Amino acid sequence: MKITIGKKLIFLISAVVILSVCINLISGCDNKQPGSVNEPNIAANRPASETGETEEPESGPAHYVADYLPDVSYGGYEFRIVSTSSGLFADYPEFWADTTEETGETVNDAIYKRNRLIEERYDIVFKEISVNDWPELQPLFKKSVTAGSDDFDLCMLISREAWATALTGAIFPLKDLPYLDMSQPWYAHDVNSQISINGKYYFAYSDECLNMFGQTLCVLFNKKITEELALDNMYNLVKENKWTTDKFYEFAKAAAKDLDGDGKMTKDDRYGIHSRNDMFFPYFWVGSGLKTVGKDENDLLVFIGDNQRLYDILEKTYQNIWGGETVYLEDATGDLFENNLALFRVNDICSIARYRGMEMDFGILPFPKNDESQEKYYTRVIDGWINCVPGYAPNTERTSIIMEALAVEAKNYTVPAYYEVALRAKHARDDESLEMLDIIHATRTVDLGDTFYYEPVRSTFSSVIDAKKNTFASSVEKNTARIQKALDKANEAALLLD
Repeated sequence: MKITIGKKLIFLISAVVILSVCINLISGCDNKQPGSVNEPNIAANRPASETGETEEPESGPAHYVADYLPDVSYGGYEFRIVSTSSGLFADYPEFWADTTEETGETVNDAIYKRNRLIEERYDIVFKEISVNDWPELQPLFKKSVTAGSDDFDLCMLISREAWATALTGAIFPLKDLPYLDMSQPWYAHDVNSQISINGKYYFAYSDECLNMFGQTLCVLFNKKITEELALDNMYNLVKENKWTTDKFYEFAKAAAKDLDGDGKMTKDDRYGIHSRNDMFFPYFWVGSGLKTVGKDENDLLVFIGDNQRLYDILEKTYQNIWGGETVYLEDATGDLFENNLALFRVNDICSIARYRGMEMDFGILPFPKNDESQEKYYTRVIDGWINCVPGYAPNTERTSIIMEALAVEAKNYTVPAYYEVALRAKHARDDESLEMLDIIHATRTVDLGDTFYYEPVRSTFSSVIDAKKNTFASSVEKNTARIQKALDKANEAALLLD
């Protein structure tokens, strides 16, 4: 499906108008109950064919097949993807990258195999356009779309900037990419169900986006301290659905100890929990299945953070953070856990590699449930970098075919390499941690008020935590108008795109 010159001109005029109207949108981040799910189905324009299938080999992992993708050749077309592999993320393997050769490193070789397979199948050549650091990506994307320049086929954007950019009309909607099928197993269904607006999706998380799994949170625990204190088997608690926040705090309080006997807790003593502030406290409502931003019957954003259940969870979190000396929070990542000075460490999965050299064994857990009556575990995703299609998209059929091929072959090659081989074998210390990672991977979710709208939504609650004041309800009352204004802007922008 190609855009004619006339249509392209109309699009560019519209895009410029919408960009000027919406340029101040937040770049930060059905009558449904909080946490309800809309199953995405972005395959309406795909030619009728069989659904994607899973081929079960005689041995080894399943091989996934997107059998609805056509057998086409693009005559050596240079498929261009803008990303960053330098700056803050120079050492992260989770970002889209091309590799020029196999090196024996598991993830590198899986990416090499995936990319060469797709190049050969469709007669294309991947070209990675790398910028110096991530703040350059969104301006580059907007400038290219506004000018109508055919500079790239895909561009990686951090999710909150992808959202804000989409609401300016600069990102091509997924419904017009004919070969994307978000119902397939290589998509993150629960996470994707949260990121539509006005019935449309502008990007979606698939297994191609390894970074989203890297920025999924987990709980690490020190096995030596666990044994020393004769604590319950935490893996069994998870499997028996008894791994709750009460147990989490109970164990944390048992572990906290004034090691030097000076009568005060400092960073030289042992804590129950070590984490960063912004990683820690939002997990208690997200892990309980709550949302602060939901949707109305028209799939438009509404603030739902003014409710007693949320306040009860925040109150409990507040008391356990500031009501004792069991939790050590800091803005930057420290080394208490690595130095055996914390029973628990709450952090993202990509940070597990940091503890590769740790002498003491550790295990991996999902975040606990609020209580045993909770139906399932909910695993908080804090961010993710995702490939977006520029609004001019000169050949949406080709773009969608390559995107879907990247997703399915990521499930076949790069996810097993990163998750099942590199992450598991190098970092997880026992087989039960592998089972926990499976649970974490299967229960990922997001709250838009925690991610795309961390300002002004999450900040409404974090300001209370930081100030050590137990005034959540009054903070919500004070900030509701500001929050609603931000959501109204997003809704108005989405309606303009119809």
